[in-house]
Amino acid sequence: MCGFCGVLGLSSEAGLEDLEGMTKSLDHRGPDDRGTWHARFGGPGGEWSVGLGHTRLAIIDPSPLGHQPMTAGDGSVTVAYNGEIYNFREIRTELRALGAEFRSDCDTEVLVEGFRLLGTDLLERLNGMFAIAMWDARHSRLLLARDRLGIKPLYYRTDGGVVTFGSELRALRCHHRFRPDIDRVALGTFLRSGFVHGERTIYRDVKRVQPGEFIVWESGRADRMRYWNLLDAAPGLPPTNYREAVDELDRLLGDAVERRLISDVPLGAFLSGGIDSSAVVALMQERSVGRVRTFSIGFRERAYDEAPNARAVAEHLGTDHTELYVDRDQAIGVARDLPELYDEPFADSSAIPTVLLSRLTREHVTVALSGDGGDELLAGYKHYRKLSQLLALHALPRPMPGLLASAARLLPRGSLRSGLRHLRASSTADLAASLVAHFDPCDLARACGEEGARVPERFVEAFEGAPAAGGDAVRRSCYADAATYLPDDILTKVDRASMSVALEARVPLLDHEVVRYALSLPREFVWREGRTKAPLRDVLARRVPTSLTDRPKQGFGIPFETLLAEELRLWADHYLSPARLEEERLLDPAGAGQLVRSALQPGAPRERLWFLLCFERWFARTHRGEAGP
Repeated sequence: MCGFCGVLGLSSEAGLEDLEGMTKSLDHRGPDDRGTWHARFGGPGGEWSVGLGHTRLAIIDPSPLGHQPMTAGDGSVTVAYNGEIYNFREIRTELRALGAEFRSDCDTEVLVEGFRLLGTDLLERLNGMFAIAMWDARHSRLLLARDRLGIKPLYYRTDGGVVTFGSELRALRCHHRFRPDIDRVALGTFLRSGFVHGERTIYRDVKRVQPGEFIVWESGRADRMRYWNLLDAAPGLPPTNYREAVDELDRLLGDAVERRLISDVPLGAFLSGGIDSSAVVALMQERSVGRVRTFSIGFRERAYDEAPNARAVAEHLGTDHTELYVDRDQAIGVARDLPELYDEPFADSSAIPTVLLSRLTREHVTVALSGDGGDELLAGYKHYRKLSQLLALHALPRPMPGLLASAARLLPRGSLRSGLRHLRASSTADLAASLVAHFDPCDLARACGEEGARVPERFVEAFEGAPAAGGDAVRRSCYADAATYLPDDILTKVDRASMSVALEARVPLLDHEVVRYALSLPREFVWREGRTKAPLRDVLARRVPTSLTDRPKQGFGIPFETLLAEELRLWADHYLSPARLEEERLLDPAGAGQLVRSALQPGAPRERLWFLLCFERWFARTHRGEAGP
């Protein structure tokens, strides 16, 4: 697990002198080693330059032989990459049969030789999490590639003939050609969801390589291609027998966990006591010689405290368990650090406990397995149930759904009122999308103007393109979440939190073979006998008594009112003052001010206030140089 960056362009414009600073900005991702590489070559318009920078967190073969950027012996291929290739030893055997010779036992050298001998066909053979930059000197060609599910990040910017790229936005900001132009449409997507969607970033001219995508720059031209697409990933024929489905999921997930136990440094796991992390830890313990190290976070507020559940599972499995109870000062400290840690606007409040959990875990191990992905693959989120309940009402003849939505305003504040308002949606896809949105279009326009309210609905696109059998809306919603919320929120959250302390987080449930199989399962298998995520529950029940895990789903959130109530009001006064909003003109001063006043009323939800604050505090820290209160 590492960080990397680079530049490509005409030598007179590329700014190779910036490469060292770009690389240094990523030291937190790889504190064990740092390196840069550059070359010049002839191209359209004259002499061109290419440079790669890398910071290393040494996991596999931590010797100097794993130093990056790494160049093939004949100088033809140079690679800088972030992640792990779990099947690199199998690929190495194939490459040896083709004549490759290896000096190290690290996966980076397998990438170098693989690209040298197989070109981009290598990507389809990789099982892992990765973002890769590869320079092919034979064709003067730059490749940027990202893993199938988007576990590892990769940003790029084109400015005339210059391409800059890196693991985090902060590396691109170190280049002298960078311009911090805010994309107002991206700002709208952030306020709607709490994260920026898809290839967009908060900056108008910075993009993200998408999951399963690679981009090739050659002779001043860029070609974007996909080697894997989530929406095409499910096998054609799901199992017809439920027990067969459980057995196959057990096998696939067990294999995925075993692949992720490869490490030359200490390894452990996050354990919340929920279904997903408990299943991962149970399968780890089966395949480990000694006791697995597990780590959890607790809160004094019982409604948010999962630590007792994690402790019970750990005791049953016999893990070496460590827990931390979060106090107010710790939560406030991390909340203050979030704009710096996340390097882009990000409003998922569960980032706070995730950062604290990562810090705790890094005190003991360098690698941790995580249970992320189960809710998207197997319909575990509460909004899937709500969607199922609303579908019948939404199918009533028009204008009945709209009338019910309007009547909801007469009801007291609560889940019924909240649920019925979604019936205004014009289609099933729009209904599903509204259940995961935090700002409606009117409030979006009020907060950031009409341009920001023109949000492209990637969730709807993914929902409509999902291959769910029989057009099942719940399973289509799972696909849409896996294509949007999973890479752009959940995996971003875990990557930045873990890498802020140089901790490698591995995600067995997102092994692409597990993903492909789990998404093929029909709703009647996923929801069975009143249980969500039934196949995974039954995999776990073979190892852990259901009495320890059979409880309502509990999100990994924080008690805002207890831990951050005073700070929210203080930050609102400072960062969302009318004078500041008027000066910046990024949020609409009148509309945003109205939303702030409403959110600060006693008993009002604080979520939208938190979203506004996350953007303004990021902007103040990153572009105004303010530490703030």
